[in-house]
Amino acid sequence: MEAELLKLKLSSFGIEAFIPDELTAGVAPHIFATKSGIRVQVAEKDAENARAAMQSKIDLLEDEQFTEEE
Repeated sequence: MEAELLKLKLSSFGIEAFIPDELTAGVAPHIFATKSGIRVQVAEKDAENARAAMQSKIDLLEDEQFTEEE
């Protein structure tokens, strides 16, 4: 679920993303329970922009968490 949300987030920034394990995760999610998760890939030319988009999301989540704790 998180991988698909990340893919949509990247798409909103104009970055095409691909989930190579999408079908396997849908049919046999238990396979990924012991691994590091599902990969989300972007073209090398979009890598820096994708990192920036992900970091902005992380910063936003951290800010929301900090605000809720106050």
